[in-house]
Amino acid sequence: MNTQAPVAVRLLLDLAGLRLPAERESALKAMFEGSTRPIADALDRQDYSDSEPAARFRPPPSRPA
Repeated sequence: MNTQAPVAVRLLLDLAGLRLPAERESALKAMFEGSTRPIADALDRQDYSDSEPAARFRPPPSRPA
């Protein structure tokens, strides 16, 4: 996942229509790599066999006005 960080950052910047100076883009890439590592580690060790259905997390239906 972390090897994809430079590509992902460039893609996200392009999608947002943003242009950054090279030094700011490299800092953003480094930050992105650092923030994705803990997420990837958690996903690798997580056991989803006991997960509850997504319906539990849906917001309650809105009431008629």
